[in-house]
Amino acid sequence: MPGSESLRRGLIRRLVPALAAIGLIGVIPAYVLGHRYATLAYDRALFDSVVALAGQIALRDDALQVALPPEARKLLAASDGEQILFRVIDLRSGKVIVANGDLGPPPEEPPVPGQPGFRDAQIGTTPFRVAYASYLVDIEDVPALVEVAETLGKRNGMTRQILSATLLLVTMIIAVAVLLVWQGVGRALAPLQLLEAEAAQRSGTNLTPLNADAAPEEVRGLITSINRMMGRVSDSIDSQRRFIANAAHQLRTPISGLRLQAQLALKKEPPSAVRAHVRDIDESAARAGHLIEQMLSLSRAEARELIETGERVDLTELAYSIIERYLPRALDSGIDLGYEGVAGGVHHITGNEVLLRELLANLVDNAIRYGRAGERVTVSVLKEKDAIVLCVTDDGPGIPTDDRERVFQRFHRADSSGADGAGLGLAIVKEIADRHEAKVSLEPTGRPGCRFCVRFRRPASSDLERSSEQVQPASDEKPERSGQRVSSETSSHPAGAGSVAG
Repeated sequence: MPGSESLRRGLIRRLVPALAAIGLIGVIPAYVLGHRYATLAYDRALFDSVVALAGQIALRDDALQVALPPEARKLLAASDGEQILFRVIDLRSGKVIVANGDLGPPPEEPPVPGQPGFRDAQIGTTPFRVAYASYLVDIEDVPALVEVAETLGKRNGMTRQILSATLLLVTMIIAVAVLLVWQGVGRALAPLQLLEAEAAQRSGTNLTPLNADAAPEEVRGLITSINRMMGRVSDSIDSQRRFIANAAHQLRTPISGLRLQAQLALKKEPPSAVRAHVRDIDESAARAGHLIEQMLSLSRAEARELIETGERVDLTELAYSIIERYLPRALDSGIDLGYEGVAGGVHHITGNEVLLRELLANLVDNAIRYGRAGERVTVSVLKEKDAIVLCVTDDGPGIPTDDRERVFQRFHRADSSGADGAGLGLAIVKEIADRHEAKVSLEPTGRPGCRFCVRFRRPASSDLERSSEQVQPASDEKPERSGQRVSSETSSHPAGAGSVAG
């Protein structure tokens, strides 16, 4: 992914076109107004020539005459490089009295005497501006039309100067605006640079919140979110530290027991005495191994990415496989381990099968570990309206009321428990359930014992249809189980299709 653009460059890149568009909009009326006022100024000067030429008209012998001295003719011939044309017409007969060029047809209606008039004319290929007026000559009020025309060079030149000056002014405004924005952004980002320097100088363990008060208001929310994230990271690190400390404390006891028993075994000579100590060593090693396995299971459960690639898991088959795994241990302890489910086929959910096996194995292991000979442990899979429920029920000593809210905490063990354990089993169950967006609870049974239930979200009908299309039942698939409890005591074939596998 390409790097993001600098904030300064991004603002300038967006600001310059916007200012240029605004400047262009401002240049257009400036050009129109400049052209208009230039036209008015030069029209006034051109009409002054009309008035001067009219002053040279006289009536002699009932004929109009224009007396132009040579200097006046030279003045009218050229003005700053512009071509000047003039014409005087006797309006009585329409006869041209004097002219130095063809100005085209005169106005169709004679103007009001003394009132200035202006028109544009094309003489050959050259555009002209014509100023004209009619005058009454002598006391006999003989009407005469006086016209003076000038090329447009000076007018267009002034209009271009006005346009150039306006463009220069707009360019300067844009440059000043860009400079001010550049400096303003730099001043606004200065607090962020201080925060960057503060964060860079911190150690990896310093996760105290950054001070967002000095930052611009627009980024305070971002800094607050970063502070919250650092708070969560700090809590996670603290949790890991507590976990390591607790684990080290829990591991110290079995390891110390192993060393003590080994040292005692080395001092004993009769084989029987050595055998007893070695048995104790084996039990201590078993507890240490079980604790390590639970810690590894908890570590796997905390890895969220394992759940993101879920698979289709049948809880019924999962229950039978776990019962098969723990059945020998249950028989050795004199505990009746069995399955109880409802008719209706398989119970599929989406999740990680390895972690779900750990979840159920810990529930069954807890029930057997804290149970006594002659008691029963039942694994059941039930259907509710919006959930599939996996339960493990026992009729053992139960859990005191005060401990029911804390049994899912790490390293917590009920005071009434007399079996060996580190208090991680139910914490693992809760962690795996949370990763599968499931809810685990300790429910009342109405009699001595415990009932732990995990409620998984029931897949939508479309998911079930896709699952049934992807997985076709094999010809030797186990038949549907009824609601009757099946265990090693109720089945004459423990390894058969309709019972727990033994």
